[in-house]
Amino acid sequence: MPGGERIEVRGEVIRILPSKELRIGDEIVKVVDLIIADESDYKRISLWDEKAELVTRGEIRVGDVLQIENAYIAGERPCENRANAGRYTTIRRISEKITALSNLRPMHLTVLAVARPEKGRVCIAGINERGEWIRPQGVYEKDAWASESGVERFRNLCISRIYVDAWHGRHPRREDRFFIYGAGIERQLSEEEKREFLERHLDESVDAVFKSGRTLGLIKPRILRVYEVSAAGTGTGRTATGKDKNRTYETYIRFNFRDSNGRIYRGWSCRCSAFYKLWNEFKHRHRLSYRWRIHRLVKKNETYLAIGLTYTDYGTEGLEYRAYPMIVGVHIIKPISSVFRD
Repeated sequence: MPGGERIEVRGEVIRILPSKELRIGDEIVKVVDLIIADESDYKRISLWDEKAELVTRGEIRVGDVLQIENAYIAGERPCENRANAGRYTTIRRISEKITALSNLRPMHLTVLAVARPEKGRVCIAGINERGEWIRPQGVYEKDAWASESGVERFRNLCISRIYVDAWHGRHPRREDRFFIYGAGIERQLSEEEKREFLERHLDESVDAVFKSGRTLGLIKPRILRVYEVSAAGTGTGRTATGKDKNRTYETYIRFNFRDSNGRIYRGWSCRCSAFYKLWNEFKHRHRLSYRWRIHRLVKKNETYLAIGLTYTDYGTEGLEYRAYPMIVGVHIIKPISSVFRD
């Protein structure tokens, strides 16, 4: 078992991350991470060996208060908020009442992007009360849509109360933060507040965002075309026929647009979960005319796009912004003249 500084941890389990399998030498071991918090701090505890089975068997659940002894901090770059629980670690449930994170100040994030899940993870992005773009890292599907009590945590143009920390992953982007916990949606912006917020945080152009060192921004382009393409994959898309009958095809939405600098961008991938839902609703209700109706919707109203960059560690040469750009949020607002008519 790895050595390292030994610590004790006491706190409430506020999140259980999905289990993963790691290869250690010739062995494959199961690891489950817990986020445990007391009133003033948190720890991310990795359960190894048979300790991971405690979660699998339901012996450790969200809401349990645990006393963990003989956990250890190890690794080439040890982090004070991360520890491991292995064979010689003892874990006990205790009856103490803890109000987790009650002494910490939360962040109030106005959400501008809730992307479609990818490999179980969900990209969330927004702007906090200080006007900073924030991208919480390590958000999974059960973190994004609803907690065990059914409380929704993230929705576009709503204010979510979250707790985040510095992100220590590889190739961190300026806006990346580690997601500790989401306490839910505090409120939804009114239509007037939505328009005011979007206009206040509007960027001049795509270049104004990505050439400033940021990897998230907000533009109000002229939409030229919205369309869908299909690609083979392992998702839940439509099933092919004939010799390809065992393959599935996933539908992806693309945008062509012109930004305020007059530059045209083509084929940008859209990851916005709400826009995919809207697209599929139109497709179901208007089977023959849904493309035209969607195009009219985004042209008739004021359409804002939250844009973002992927990671930059692909090793691909010639990328203009050193990464792949995409649309992570689509926000369609009625023009003021239409609001007055209504």
